[in-house]
Amino acid sequence: MELKGKEFILRHFKMSDAQRYFESKSTPEARKGFMSVLKNLKEAKKSVKKRISQYKQKKPKGEAFVIEVNGEFAGYIEIHSLNEKFHEHKGKLSYCIHPKFKGKGIMLKALKLLTAYAFKKYKLKRISGWCRTFNKKSAKLLEKAGYKLEGILRKNKKKNGKYLDDMIWAKVK
Repeated sequence: MELKGKEFILRHFKMSDAQRYFESKSTPEARKGFMSVLKNLKEAKKSVKKRISQYKQKKPKGEAFVIEVNGEFAGYIEIHSLNEKFHEHKGKLSYCIHPKFKGKGIMLKALKLLTAYAFKKYKLKRISGWCRTFNKKSAKLLEKAGYKLEGILRKNKKKNGKYLDDMIWAKVK
C-alpha cells in the first residue's frame, strides 16, 4: 500500500525499516514524549513486526506507514485504536519524525494525507491526536493540520514518578 504526497510517499512498514524506526524513537525528545521507549534494535524489530501483522487483518487495530523521502526513512505515522467495540467510528494518531528530517514540513503534509485516507478508508467520524502539554511542536502541527484542541487531561499519565498532562486534539466529520 502506498499513498503519494508531493515530496514523499507513505508506505507500509518492512522489516528493513527497524533500524531507522529505532533511531526515530530514540531521540531525547521522543523518549520524553512517548510512554514506552524502545531499548534496543530487537525491540524495534518486534514493534515493526507487530505493525506489519496488522496489514493482513480484516479489521485491523491500526495501520502504520513509513514516511519515505527519496528512498529514505524520514519517520512514521499511524492510525490506531481502530475497530474497538463501541468506538468503531474513531481512530487515534501517532507519529514521529527522524531527526534528519525535522523542520522540513514533511510531517504536516503526511498528517493531512493520512487523515484524509483514514476518514475515507475506515469511514471514521473522529480522529484524535494526543500530545503532552510541553510538546509545543506537536500541538502546532495538529493545529496546522486542522485539528481542534478539545481539552487538557491533567495528570493523565505517570512516567518516572512525574505526572504528565495531555492535550487532546481532534478532527471530526
